[in-house]
Amino acid sequence: MKQVSRGARRKRSFFKRIEPFLYLSPAAIFFAVFIFYPFIKTIFNSFFLVNSKGEVRYFVGLENYLHVLSDPSFIQSIKNTLVYVAMASPLAIVIALVLAMLCCNKTKTSSAYETMFAVTMAMSLSVTAMIFNLMYNPTIGVLNHLLQKQIRWLGDPKIAMVALSIISVWMNIGYNFLFLLAAVRGVPKDVLESAEVDGAGILRRSVSVVLPLISPTVFFLICNSLAKNMMMSGLVLILTEGGPRGSTQTMISYMFQQTINNQNYNDGYAAAIIAFIFTFIALCLSFAFEKKGVHYQ
Repeated sequence: MKQVSRGARRKRSFFKRIEPFLYLSPAAIFFAVFIFYPFIKTIFNSFFLVNSKGEVRYFVGLENYLHVLSDPSFIQSIKNTLVYVAMASPLAIVIALVLAMLCCNKTKTSSAYETMFAVTMAMSLSVTAMIFNLMYNPTIGVLNHLLQKQIRWLGDPKIAMVALSIISVWMNIGYNFLFLLAAVRGVPKDVLESAEVDGAGILRRSVSVVLPLISPTVFFLICNSLAKNMMMSGLVLILTEGGPRGSTQTMISYMFQQTINNQNYNDGYAAAIIAFIFTFIALCLSFAFEKKGVHYQ
């Protein structure tokens, strides 16, 4: 009986050790099959010549990367992507932060306007793009009617990327708002009351008390926004296809057009890895902010 009980205890102990891995295994298998394997395969294929059928031919080293980096269209796509990120990411977070500050106090109508601010995250990309496409129409669009102007929002190379950034900001406000609203409402009331007793006004309390306390949430949203916007391609493929004159081409839309439209897998693989490197660098720079600007309680 003692031997049986010892064996049972060993089995239970072994199961407890592997139990966490069993729970994590479905997610680990999913990531391995659909994320890590394609990523590793993309890196591998970027160093080889691949024909239009996707068949790997022979090793070419960095030739694919040199060819892509010598393409003026791809260089322009890098600039466009950085401009898009610089316009869309900060603005969406700042507007959501202002709205969260205004809505921090719960009232009888809180649920109504909170839902209105957050409804943008429930809109699909394609539907939103079509709605804004009508709004941007030079002849029948509501924006030109309100502004009394004849602006070619998606047809002018100087304005097209700004127009796409506006759509991105509108779509991401709701997501950022929900996180920031929860963070702002989580600020201890006694801390705010102490600051008010010390004579700090609303602006002072917001900058010196609220912002430091919600900085971990802001940092998360910055990282999330950078990663998402650096990889943006949906709006380009739906609305502009990289035009006019390449002014809205991003790194990922360039990769898509090379692989899907042109069946040029060599440039497509190289462009994908370069886009990943730029995104990785952007996230590393954001972690420099985390060391100086993020205050954990």
